[in-house]
Amino acid sequence: MGVSISEQSDRVRERRGAFWQGLGELNDPMGAQGTADQPSLWPSGRSAYRHVVTRHAGIVTTEGLSDPDPAGGGLGLGVELYVEGRELVDGMDSDGAWLVGALEEAAGAFAGAAETLPAALAEHGLLSLELSGQGAPEGWSADGRMGALLGVPLPGRPRELEVDGGVVRMLCLSPLRPSELAVIDAEGPAGRQRVADALTASGWYSYAETVREPVL
Repeated sequence: MGVSISEQSDRVRERRGAFWQGLGELNDPMGAQGTADQPSLWPSGRSAYRHVVTRHAGIVTTEGLSDPDPAGGGLGLGVELYVEGRELVDGMDSDGAWLVGALEEAAGAFAGAAETLPAALAEHGLLSLELSGQGAPEGWSADGRMGALLGVPLPGRPRELEVDGGVVRMLCLSPLRPSELAVIDAEGPAGRQRVADALTASGWYSYAETVREPVL
């Protein structure tokens, strides 16, 4: 007898929980703070997030973009998104609320692009997108646009998670300053890599924080 979707879902959630517990203190799932994440398009028809406290920072992660699809199996979108920074230590509605808003908006964009997402992930090591920048601190958005990179490596943060049924990509969201988004607009994939390399060289990697100065 094969494994049911319900059993597979439980195993995937357990593996995700163990992944985050390996990095810090994991809190219970929570709902979205806003309305941008399009929960009806998530694999299970609901959206959720979890808060993790590490030694040096806080993490907020999506919880369910990789849930097995009840209609056809598979690992949903095959990804989970997260944002990490010191402003998130105290939770989703702390000084880092603007980062949570960006994460929820990115999750909604991913959920809405489910048909094209696998090909984009297979082709590109890094992804970029434009967000509204709503609630972002001064200097982070321009003309109603804030850029973000997804997939900048961070030391000690595995980029994949093996679960029943395959592999889940764990993509960190890095909000961008307007000058960094301009590089990507002008240079495309090469610009994405140049911004990511500059973040790494500066020591910020994929940490997100209001005080981060532009790296380009």
